[in-house]
Parts: sequence; structure tokens; C-alpha cells
Amino acid sequence: MTQPAQRPAGRKRQGLRRNIGILGNFAFGYADVAEGIYFTLGLVVIYAGAAATYAYLFGTTAYILTAFCYAELSSSYHQAGGAFVYARKAFGQRIAFLAAWALLLDYVVTTAISALAAIGYLGYFIPQLNEPLLIGGATAAAILLLMSLNIFGIGESAKFSYFLVLFNIVGVATILVTGYLFSYRPGLNTIHFGTSPTVPNFLYAITIAMSSYLGIEVISQTAGETRRPAKNIPRAVFLISAAVVVATLSFSTLALGVRSYQDFVNNPTSINDPVAFLALALPNGWILAGLAAILGMSVLLVASNAGIVGASRISYAMSQDGVIPKAFGRLHKKYSTPFISIVAFSSVSVALAFSGELSLVAELYNFGALIAYVIVGLSLISLRNKEKAVFRPFKTPGSINIKPFWRKSNEALEGHEQYSIPIIGVLCVIADLTIWLLVVILHPLGRVFGSIWMGFGLLVFFAYTRIRKTKGGPPADSSSAEVRPGPTP
Repeated sequence: MTQPAQRPAGRKRQGLRRNIGILGNFAFGYADVAEGIYFTLGLVVIYAGAAATYAYLFGTTAYILTAFCYAELSSSYHQAGGAFVYARKAFGQRIAFLAAWALLLDYVVTTAISALAAIGYLGYFIPQLNEPLLIGGATAAAILLLMSLNIFGIGESAKFSYFLVLFNIVGVATILVTGYLFSYRPGLNTIHFGTSPTVPNFLYAITIAMSSYLGIEVISQTAGETRRPAKNIPRAVFLISAAVVVATLSFSTLALGVRSYQDFVNNPTSINDPVAFLALALPNGWILAGLAAILGMSVLLVASNAGIVGASRISYAMSQDGVIPKAFGRLHKKYSTPFISIVAFSSVSVALAFSGELSLVAELYNFGALIAYVIVGLSLISLRNKEKAVFRPFKTPGSINIKPFWRKSNEALEGHEQYSIPIIGVLCVIADLTIWLLVVILHPLGRVFGSIWMGFGLLVFFAYTRIRKTKGGPPADSSSAEVRPGPTP
């Protein structure tokens, strides 16, 4: 009888551990998506005025389409890397690198902007923190604390996250119910498109509103550490989507039903703590505003934490694939976490946070994530046809089958081969690309910084892959470079 091969003594396979369940997935994703309303509400109301809810509706449409794409792909491919993994399978290493590097920009900005906004809500209790220098220092300290927590392990990080998220959901429900029952006045603000808001201001508000829905990618980053990912990840995506869409549209509608949008314009501090500013207009407002500030701090800290998780996991996948140095994939001997990636990208977030200006960092948001979301939509279309045999626990509804009329083979002409085009994938590409173009046009700082980030990344990619090639490493698109998931229990 043949005995199974034994591993040499002292050599133990090390990989990411599957130790988070659906609550952990929900907490990371909910926080990273739902946190947007806590720092975008003031900006969106200021620019869109009485049409703020409509600006959020545009972002909602793009988000739902993108979430459907992630639900199918992340339930089919259970490994850390998200958009990098999907694009790698669909289009090869170069396009995968573009998607991953763009997401890294989004993650480091998410970590910084979420922590900045959390300290902004802390400023409700400690007004001295409204000074940019103090906000920057306190934010840097918060990020460093979260960085340390992530080095200890994602299980501990998940527990920290879902207790705060459950508290947040209860608090949000309390504020919304109180506001709609006792203070909501329909028709308080009237819309005059073209003048109030102007078309440019409304389009700018859409780009900010979309920031409320960025973050669903983090679910796919934890796929390699999720128990029963085929079931848990799609469920988490749909739970997150339902909760976030309801909360975002409810808050934006309530804001315009209890305050004039001019109140936000005349109080610049409403940008730092817009939900607390809204709650002040409700019965016992000082109590509810204090609750809102605590809720904002809690969910924003979880979102900042999720940004660190996302950056470290996607850089881990990139290092395993050989497009960035292997050091970024090195795991801690005791905690099995990619500690070098955690420290490196958290440090970039700390540098951004030192500006202390929320509106400044918000200019950098959206650019990278929307590039990745467009590539994810394209990857869904490609993989439906390239890997037809892959089991898909969840498939986005609606598709069109077309014959490959551009091919001359007899098999194609006889109709034996057809291409399946998922409608949601196509709509996702159109919606996200449209908003990305608005970001490029309307966010000059994001356009410049995003272009520099992408250019630097491409330089690193081509330089590092050329060095590996000259040293005899595997070719760029070899199958040996495939990112492999850990075993599923």
C-alpha cells in the first residue's frame, strides 16, 4: 500500500487561516461601505442641495450593479486578491496589476479618510480637535493602533469590527425612527435643477455620493480567510447591500426633511460630523447628536481597519503572483498575517492623514476603486465564457447569448459555440466608467495624484518583472504564478 508523501520535519506549510465567518464578512464590508454616509452627507447636501437624495440614487445604482458582480466572482473564486485574482484569470497579469494597484490607492485613502472622519466626530466632544494639526496627529495615532491590531490577526480584527457594527446598526435605527416620527417635514427643501443645484455642482455631488458605496471589494479580500466562502460571501454581500442602501437613502432624505440645506452651507463644520449635525435638529438633539458622534467614530474606525485588511491582502496576492517583491507576502511566524504589507501601506495612510483636511483627502477617493470596478465587470463577462466549467454558487440574473459571428470556423457558424453576455456585468462597466470619467473631470487633485500613483505602479511592475526575468524567475503569465487558495475546511 502506497504511503502518502511526508513533509520534511520542521517544514510546516504557512498560509492565511480561514477563521472568519459571515458576521466577520458582514462587519468588514458593512463598515467599509456604510461609513461613507458619515463623511459624505455634508458635502453632498452642500453641492446638490435639495437634490442630494437623487445624487445618492445614482451612486446606489452603480453600487448594486458592482455588488452583484462581486457576489458571483467572490463565491466562485475563494482566495485573497479580489479584483486582482479575477482580472488575472480573465486578462492576464498586466491588467490584473492595474486593477490591484488602483485598489491599493483606494485602500490607503480609505484608511486615512475614515480615520480622519472618526477623529472629526471625536471633535464633537473635544472641539480643540478641529485644528488640522491636532486632527492629523490623532488620526495617525489611530491608524497605528489599528495597524498593530491587524498584525495580531484577522480573527481578532473581525471581533473588534462586528461588535462595533452591531452597535452602529442599533444606533442608526434609533436616530432614523426618532427623526421620521417626530421631526420629518416633506417639502422643506425644493429642487430647481439648473440653478439650485447647478448641473456642475450636481455632477460633483454624484462623485462624492459614490464614495458612500465604495468598499464592497473588501469582502473578496477576506475570501481566503472565510469559512464556507461559497455560501457566506454572497450572503454577506446581499446583507451589506440591503443595510447600506436603506441607511444611506434614509439619512439623505431625513437630512432634507429636518434641516434646510442652507444650514449645511452656513455651518462648514457640518462637513466633519454631518450625521451629528443632523441629529441636533431632532427632539433631545444633544443626546442623539452625541450618539451619532459615537456611532460615526465606531463605524469609521472599523472602515479604517477594513482598509488596512484590504491593502494587506491584495498586496499579499500580488506578491504571491510575483508582480511586487516577495517581502510583501511574508507572513508573521506566530500570527500568520502579512505584517510587512500591513506596516508599509498603513504608513502611506498615516502620511495622508497628517494633512488633517477631510475635504483634501476626499479629492483622492474614487479614482482607484472605480478603475478596479470597471475591470471587475469586464472580468465577469470574460470568465463567464473563458471558464464555463467553474461552479458558480451564485450567478447574476439575466444574460444574452450571442453567436461568434466574427469567427469563421464551421463550429461557430453551426451554432455549437455561443457567448454568454451577463447584462449586469455590461451595465456595471457603463455605470462605473461614467462616474470615473466625472471624477477625472471634476476632481483635479484626484486626477493628478491618481495618475502619478498609477504611473509609479506601472514603473515598479515593469522594473520588477524585468529583474525577475533576468534572474531566471518564472515568466510573467506562467501558470505556475497562479495565486492558489488555501484549503477549505
